[in-house]
This record gives sequence, structure tokens and C-alpha cells, in this order.
Amino acid sequence: MDAQRYDLKEEPDGSWTVIDKETGQVAELNGERLAHLDIHLANEYLPLLKLRDTVSGLIRKSGDEGPA
Repeated sequence: MDAQRYDLKEEPDGSWTVIDKETGQVAELNGERLAHLDIHLANEYLPLLKLRDTVSGLIRKSGDEGPA
């Protein structure tokens, strides 16, 4: 089962922040902190982050293979 790594946290001002549940920190994408966002935009980031992590994992796995 694939656990959801990222979650949303509502801020006191009504904005939303994307949280990396593994680190407890604000998630980042391309060096930008995903904090104080509109709920719709915050939700749009969740699948992008999952895709980034999936691609990164695939690249790491292929780099671990030795020569044929």
C-alpha cells in the first residue's frame, strides 16, 4: 500500500501549507516553499510531489544497477 507522504495543514489565516510528513517540514518544489496557498493550489501540488518522488526513485534505482 502506498502511503501518502504529503498532507495539507490549514494555517490560522485560512491559507494552506503542504507538509512533508516524513520530515514534518513545509514541502518544497523547485526551491519554493509550499506555504500559505489557496486550497485549490495546495491540492494541485500533491500529485506533482508524488510524481517527483516516483521519478526520483526510478532514477536512483536505475543508477544502482551495475554494468551488464
